[in-house]
Amino acid sequence: MHFAIVGGGLTGTAMLYQIVEEMQRAVGLWAYNPTTINASIFERKESFGPGFPHCDRNVLPIHITNMCAKDMGILPDNPADFQEWVRCRRNELKKRFPYLDEASFESGTCSHYPRAIMGAYLKKRFQDACQHARAMGMRVDLYPQTEVVDLMERRGKIHLTVKHCMSGSSFSRVADRVLLATGHWVEEKKQTNYFPSPWPAEKLLRQIPDGAKIAVIGTTLSAIEVVLTLFSNGHFTRNGSGKLIYMPPRNPRQLVLYSRRGLLPKVRGKMGAYRNTFLTYSNLERLLGRKNGSLTLEAVFQLLNADLESAYGHAINWNAVVSPEGSSAELLKKYLEDAKNGDGPDGELIWQTVLHQSFGIIREVYLRLSPKDKLRFDRAYTSRFFTHAATQPIINAEKMLALMKSGLVEVVKLGSDYRFFKSDSKDAYEFVYRDSGGIKKRDFYRYVVNARGQPTSIQTDTSPLTKNLLKRGIVQTQDTKPLKNVPQGRRLSTRQKMNLDAGQIRGVRIDPATHQLIRQTQHKTSETSCVIYAVGAMTREQIIDASMARGIVTSTAIIAKNLFHDLFRLR
Repeated sequence: MHFAIVGGGLTGTAMLYQIVEEMQRAVGLWAYNPTTINASIFERKESFGPGFPHCDRNVLPIHITNMCAKDMGILPDNPADFQEWVRCRRNELKKRFPYLDEASFESGTCSHYPRAIMGAYLKKRFQDACQHARAMGMRVDLYPQTEVVDLMERRGKIHLTVKHCMSGSSFSRVADRVLLATGHWVEEKKQTNYFPSPWPAEKLLRQIPDGAKIAVIGTTLSAIEVVLTLFSNGHFTRNGSGKLIYMPPRNPRQLVLYSRRGLLPKVRGKMGAYRNTFLTYSNLERLLGRKNGSLTLEAVFQLLNADLESAYGHAINWNAVVSPEGSSAELLKKYLEDAKNGDGPDGELIWQTVLHQSFGIIREVYLRLSPKDKLRFDRAYTSRFFTHAATQPIINAEKMLALMKSGLVEVVKLGSDYRFFKSDSKDAYEFVYRDSGGIKKRDFYRYVVNARGQPTSIQTDTSPLTKNLLKRGIVQTQDTKPLKNVPQGRRLSTRQKMNLDAGQIRGVRIDPATHQLIRQTQHKTSETSCVIYAVGAMTREQIIDASMARGIVTSTAIIAKNLFHDLFRLR
């Protein structure tokens, strides 16, 4: 069997490593012949493993992993593999990354290492997988600096058209199975002084001058990394009381972060001993049995609320959770205090302890929501969920607070009724919104950085491969019907907006149980492909943790097991 992997980043690395592990088990249990397996990996960059977000050419030493290292390993049964790998190589890594101090390697429940170290880990694990595969007799073909621009299925085989990125010449390969692991894409918006992505970080430093006032679209983890990039020419220090303060350069930049809710991510605290008794997989299964296979948001929230009330010993003020009062700086200060001191008897942060335990089942919860409730979650709760789930490390929060107190960083709440556009008359980008008092505001900027992360619709992916797959129906998107007869110039109701969103083209459709693509047949009906898989950013509309390391590992493990199940069935 020839298995092709399109993309050699985190997803491609996890996939190859797990194929090799499954093969090692197969050789031991079934005396399977590894020489019958051929793996081909195609990657646009010159190296395999790091991918875009962990490549040392895109990030700076100040950019650290937002997730805990113990949750980022590529082994399904050992998520702490990355953390263990780092600590076993502390001397080697300190030579390669001299900016690390000894504290970076201290034992702890949640360590955050520079993204470049995660890149080094992925590069090593990719090399390990290749070495182990070839030692068993598997064939592994690597194609660096190549781009798969098209693929077609003919008689159960996948025919790939591949282009050399440097020369532009093309060649073909034929495979039995293929995984689309192309990762994130950015919008194609070629306008002067508009940056559609925070990466590479050096590009921002190079093209945005000192002293500039910059608008950042978003208040997510990516936006925080933009802030750290653009203030990297100053330095942070601690005063006598231990508070972090920022020492700016002679002519510092100024940043304003814009988002609909104007809220920064919560801060990672200490996990506690409380174990969920309500929001559990078994309780969800019982609910599904009573509700004909679908969940409601109300039922899930009731379980979450029950665990929180049980853990805290009192009722939860959900208004304070959904709409916290205070300025962004005041809230961030409170988040920091909670993370450092906790709100439980042993210094743990109770709500994070409860929520963190749901991560293993959140994918199933999201998949089994009714279509109506899934749309409701996407529109009203996704940002709230990730504000609490995708937390920022304490050190990043301390830096953000220091910058906000210095007056160099501000956060603005846009609300849902705002406009952003290029004003040709002023040769600037304009934000039009209303402040908390309802007063209309117009803000102008010469420089804008989009830090909202992955665009929602796969139609914004300008790669030749995605365009060709969409054109021929090999990749299908949501098939819900768009809102009809929308009156021109009239403001839509919330319900109309939800219906309109339901008809928008978003991520690719897959069978979530197998990650096989759902494609369109010649007769305009849908069927599941037995030979094409997809994992990662393009599946976010179905897989809520699609872009998280743990979610990617879970997805590739599903494919690896199914792949070898097919091999044994066909023997």
